[in-house]
Order: sequence, then C-alpha cells, then structure tokens
Amino acid sequence: MKKVFTLVAVVVMLVAAGNTAVAQNKFGHADIERVVGLMPDINKADSILQKFKKDSLDNALPFYINEYKRKDSIAKLPSTPQAIKQTAQQEAAGYLQYIQNWDQFMQSEMQRKQAEVFNPYFMKAFDLINAVAKENGYTWVFKQDALWVAPQTDDLLPLVAKKLGVKLPAGATGLDHPGEPAKPATGGKKQ
Repeated sequence: MKKVFTLVAVVVMLVAAGNTAVAQNKFGHADIERVVGLMPDINKADSILQKFKKDSLDNALPFYINEYKRKDSIAKLPSTPQAIKQTAQQEAAGYLQYIQNWDQFMQSEMQRKQAEVFNPYFMKAFDLINAVAKENGYTWVFKQDALWVAPQTDDLLPLVAKKLGVKLPAGATGLDHPGEPAKPATGGKKQ
C-alpha cells in the first residue's frame, strides 16, 4: 500500500510539474520594422539617406557623363599618342559601364547605405523586444507573418512603445487580427 501511495504521489507531482512548466510559457509576437518605425530619432536616419542620395548619387551621374565625354574625346583626337589613347579608351569604357548600369549601381549603393544607417536601429529594436519579453515573462516571441500556422499571441508593440516612452500612432492598435478586440499584453497565451 505504501508503494502504491508513493507511486501515486510521484505521478501527481510529475503532472503538476508538467502543468506548471506549460503554464509558464507565454507567447508573443513583434514586428521589428514597426518597432524601428516607433523610435523617436528614426527621422534622422531618413534625412541621412536623403542627404547621401542628393550629395553623392545625384551628383555622380553628371560627373560620370562628363568624364566619359572627356576621355572619349581624348581617345578620338588624332594628335593623342597611342598609349594615352588606349588608357583613355579604357577609362571611357569604364565610365560608360557606370552610365549604362546607373540604376542598378544607384540601387546597390542606396541599399548599402540603408544597411549602414538602419542596422543600429534594428539592433536596438531587437534588444528592446528581448528586454520587453524578458521583463514581461514571454518565453517565445515570433515574427507572426513568418509562420504559416501559429497560435494567437500577444502583440508586444504596445509594451515596446511604452518602454521607448512613445505613444502608438493612430491605427497601430496592437491587434493580432483586425476586427478582434485587443488582448491585454500582460496575459500571455498558455499552451
């Protein structure tokens, strides 16, 4: 009888421990792009990109066109020595390559600059999401639109906005699904 009682007690403790472990899982989701958009100084990053485009890229195409014309005219002059003609033709071909692929070059330069400017913001947003999750007991935080099937989760955006000290803009309700009432962010789903 004592062995049966001990076995029942062990089973009850294991079930209780299992239920406690499951009850402690809180699931949330966060959209890192929306978090970055909430950051108070994000407009500074946009102005840096616009200044880069204006100062570096917008002035570069006319420069390449002028240099192409200059090098091409040097290469076509009958009085230009053969060695200089070859160098001028090669340089003109290089400038022509830039001109012909200008849109692709400009896009790649803008992407490079965007990564340079926005990476610190994304790192800060990632750290904020981690901090909010830890502070509020979330064990799992998903990027909800990356899952085909997922349980309903709490949106951490209102908590991140609170931690940043900013108000959510109109329309950013923190809803999981449009048309459903918002769930309180502190009551995570248990599984």
